[in-house]
Amino acid sequence: MSNVTKILVPLLLLGAAAFGAYKWSQSANDLPVPPNPNQVTTPAQPKEEPKQDPKSETPTAPVTTNLPTKQDPIRTEVKATDTNAHTDAPQGVKGRILQPNGTAAAKVPVYLMENSMNDPIKIFLQNKSGQRTPPVSSALTADDGTFALGVLQPGKSYDLRIVSDENPEINHQQIKVREDDWFDTGDLTLEVGLQVFGRIVEETTKAGVPNATVFLASSNQAHAMIATPGRERGLVAQTDATGNFRFGNAPRQGLINLEVEAQGYASSQLANQQLKPDGQNEFTIEVVRGQPIAGVVVDRDGKPLNGIVITASGLSAKTPQVATTSSLQDGTFHFESLREGPYQLIANSPQYTESKTPPVMTGDMEVQLTLTQRPYAKLRVVGANKLPVKAYSLSLKRYFPNNQLGIGNVPEFADRRVNPSDYPAEFGGEWAIVRGLPTGEFVFQIQDNQHAKTLSAPFKVVEGDAAAEVEAVLTLGGVIQGTVIDDAGRPVAGATVTTDMNGGFAADSGFFEIFRNFIPEKHSKSSVKSDAQGHFRMTKLAYAEYMVRIAHPDFCEGTALDLKLETEGQVVDVGTIQLSRGTIVEGTTTIGGLAAGQVKVSVNAPQPEGTPHVEALQPGQTPKAPRIMFSASVVSDNDGRFRLLKRVPPGTYEITASRASGNNNPFEVLIDMKESKQQLVIAPGQDRIQLSFNLTKR
Repeated sequence: MSNVTKILVPLLLLGAAAFGAYKWSQSANDLPVPPNPNQVTTPAQPKEEPKQDPKSETPTAPVTTNLPTKQDPIRTEVKATDTNAHTDAPQGVKGRILQPNGTAAAKVPVYLMENSMNDPIKIFLQNKSGQRTPPVSSALTADDGTFALGVLQPGKSYDLRIVSDENPEINHQQIKVREDDWFDTGDLTLEVGLQVFGRIVEETTKAGVPNATVFLASSNQAHAMIATPGRERGLVAQTDATGNFRFGNAPRQGLINLEVEAQGYASSQLANQQLKPDGQNEFTIEVVRGQPIAGVVVDRDGKPLNGIVITASGLSAKTPQVATTSSLQDGTFHFESLREGPYQLIANSPQYTESKTPPVMTGDMEVQLTLTQRPYAKLRVVGANKLPVKAYSLSLKRYFPNNQLGIGNVPEFADRRVNPSDYPAEFGGEWAIVRGLPTGEFVFQIQDNQHAKTLSAPFKVVEGDAAAEVEAVLTLGGVIQGTVIDDAGRPVAGATVTTDMNGGFAADSGFFEIFRNFIPEKHSKSSVKSDAQGHFRMTKLAYAEYMVRIAHPDFCEGTALDLKLETEGQVVDVGTIQLSRGTIVEGTTTIGGLAAGQVKVSVNAPQPEGTPHVEALQPGQTPKAPRIMFSASVVSDNDGRFRLLKRVPPGTYEITASRASGNNNPFEVLIDMKESKQQLVIAPGQDRIQLSFNLTKR
């Protein structure tokens, strides 16, 4: 099996799982629930328009879903202030916000949030555990509507959120912030929102329910992986004394979810309701009286446990819902208003094993959940000199004997630093105690400054068994060395040589980069400079398959693939790597003839016609040159200038431009690419090429 295949097959499997998780978190049509991960999940209800009773001015209620939720819904206490604007940063995002009538929108909160696709798995796991991702920077617009939000970490993508109490929220997505560049969004105009109103009534009496809280969220945003601060569950309104509510800043189109919480009532939701820009958007939601369940969470010694997440899952057709809450300092928990019926309670914590109750009826106020601490392991580490090592970085990896990658990430176990204080005297000071382990088969991955990254022997964690004793002997690893020359055979000094995960040519594709974070890193990350003779040498490299990348501002990137280190002291000499001079590709991007930033320029080798396979050669026929595997992209700066970060080797390519930020409509991106596509021909010895792209103004 080729190295490319060995990488791509697991990538596809991991990518499918990650993509499924991401789609789960984005698709409100399939799972219409609020953005708080602690909220309930139920099947979507069919849309049903309110029906007008000819004898009454109040519409009868459409089908709703009763969804008890956490009694104290999470709200992020983050306010947009200029103290968090980071305006002294060398890069960021700026612009101006206008009212619908064209006047300046003053004192409007603006937030810059990390884009979830920078690390979707990390964000997904944070959401699952109830953590919130804070804004990167925030501010209030000035009197003239302008704002400036600095960024301390360039090179990432960010989302700009404009949050007005009178207008629908603006979400300007995937702004790629370049180093030392302030991207100007220009004027962003707030829209006039739709009026959404209605009434919350008691199911049996049809009497209005006062002081109920109503949440309105766009179905498309209902599972936003990173929620806008203060709007984790959408817009908020309170019912008046007669149960009426009103929103004046609802989005102008699309589907919405309405959710209701009221003291003493089970939560109810009306999902996937189509807004009518030119009609009345009136809804009636019925709620039913709820009943409590309460109790306490303790460990096996009876000690109260704080911060344990408890989930109540309905066990009958009348209670098809899930609710969550957390235990308090004294271990107590309380579900205030659940729909009457039987539930199973499940307690979860990273440090304790899951605990489930038998069926519990609403009204039971003395439920006790007893948790057992998760297993732990005893770890002893010695160096290559056979002396104990008591300070190192530690990761936990799943062990798969039949998997060619060998190990897998364990997202629920955070990487940690082990110090001498983790070696308790009760074990003679020889063993580090590693707590909070899940069950299964694992290896520890250990790294310090004096050794190569090392994997321990496999060990099993079984609940109830004695702690596993794991010993690891750190290795000095192997060596990769070689020589860098130019296309005239002269040594290249000062080239940066870095190790990378071995992905073959796939490692030079955007596909590989998307899934890089999902793959466990067995290799060591190392970087050196070539000397005056072009030589380089990298030591203390872990046992793994490698590729090395060679970069120099005057040459195309060079690579050496399929380098395998398997034994202590092994030296792999990649020989001589020749760098091609290549061509600098740069130019300008405009929209409607005006200079524009945030335009993505991409270069790819053209795809061959059809799907040719290896062909048998006829007598005297010479083989065709291999197809170029090269791709590169860059986002233009605020002045519309771009320059590819890599020199392009001689050959024929396709180059396109597309708007990289905004509403990220994939069809518009495809239209941009189709309209802007050019053929790029790089001749040997050509130093640079100037190109320009003018996208159609929309």
